[in-house]
Amino acid sequence: MCLIRKLWSDLDFRDFVEIDLNAYPGLKINSIEDKNKFLENITKVHKENPYVKFYGAFNEDFMVGGMRLHDFKMNLLSHKIPVGGLGSVAVDLLHKKEKVAKEIVTYFIQHYKNLGASMVILYPFRPDFYKKMGFGFGTSMNQYKIKPGNLPKGTSKNNICFIKEEEASLLLDCYTRVFKKTNGLIEKYEPEFLGKLRNPKLKAIAYKKNNVVQGYFFFEFKSSEDGNFLLNDMVISELIFENTSALSELMTFLNSQSDQIRYIILNLQDENFRFLLDDPRNGSDNMFTPVYHESSIQGTGIMYRVINTKGLFKELKDHNFNDVTCTLKLTIKDNFLSDNNGSLIIKFEEGKATLSNKNDFDVEVTLDVADFSSLITCSVSFTSLYKYGKAVISNKTYVNTINKIFSTDEKPICLSQF
Repeated sequence: MCLIRKLWSDLDFRDFVEIDLNAYPGLKINSIEDKNKFLENITKVHKENPYVKFYGAFNEDFMVGGMRLHDFKMNLLSHKIPVGGLGSVAVDLLHKKEKVAKEIVTYFIQHYKNLGASMVILYPFRPDFYKKMGFGFGTSMNQYKIKPGNLPKGTSKNNICFIKEEEASLLLDCYTRVFKKTNGLIEKYEPEFLGKLRNPKLKAIAYKKNNVVQGYFFFEFKSSEDGNFLLNDMVISELIFENTSALSELMTFLNSQSDQIRYIILNLQDENFRFLLDDPRNGSDNMFTPVYHESSIQGTGIMYRVINTKGLFKELKDHNFNDVTCTLKLTIKDNFLSDNNGSLIIKFEEGKATLSNKNDFDVEVTLDVADFSSLITCSVSFTSLYKYGKAVISNKTYVNTINKIFSTDEKPICLSQF
């Protein structure tokens, strides 16, 4: 068993950096100068950001692993709930396959359960590892690779501008308005936008009208793989827009880059973005089964885990589960958290859910906690889980009723990296 505690000394942070950089060589931090800068950045975050803390796992006096914990607020079905986030899970190379990572994740889950959170989230280094620990898949990411001229050209880009560091609050205001009405988004604060605007590699383009930002994206240039300095792509991140006017002008701006930019690369949790395009092909010329043109590549990332099912339904007491009236016995299989394993009776009356002590119910549904976590966030439909044998229901005539209960217009979106 490891002792897991918050980092506090300079030695703690130096040891953490060594473990972290060995675990993530893709960060390509190799020089002493870069390593010191990395150390300076994380200690600054630890001291100045009250929502982020670093922890180490110790075997006697030696650090054998570490992690970063985030105190988030997430929009779940239009309700702001506390959520724990896990990042930088790292294990010393000398202590691999000693279940250090499992102990770290166990501590993380219990930490937020003790704080009263009902859900935790993370980005997996290995999805299968976390799936076994009860984490369910979130919305997939689609990467679109589009020639600028294939993006729609509107009638104007008069309201498009670069955003400067002193305008960070305008981006925050725009994001916050979208956050309040978007399932899955995590609340952000101004320092996050300031950090991006101070990054020399990142640039921010916005649709700004009457000094109000109604849409924006960050981008960076990516050089051609063959070293041709005249061939560059634009990689778009965090595309946000509040209305079609903002979207139109942002797309018109990107369309106008065709003389300098080879491809616009957009990473979006939206499989329907292709309907905006006349030609959604990604330039690979790949075709399969038998006449389907490759238009995007897809990846799985963000994962959700319910750690207190009863607590989550209490947090969602004001949510309308689509006006359904039904009494559901929900049986959750959770081999990792014993007090989250078992059944509860949920009475839905005209969409409002309350927990019941009576054992009377219309239908029983049995799910693994990982699949329930995906279902309650609306990352997947109940009909899909049932179709693929991931959900058991006592009465098949209730399949569509249960599907309606756990449905919303859009899958959850997460634009926060941690």
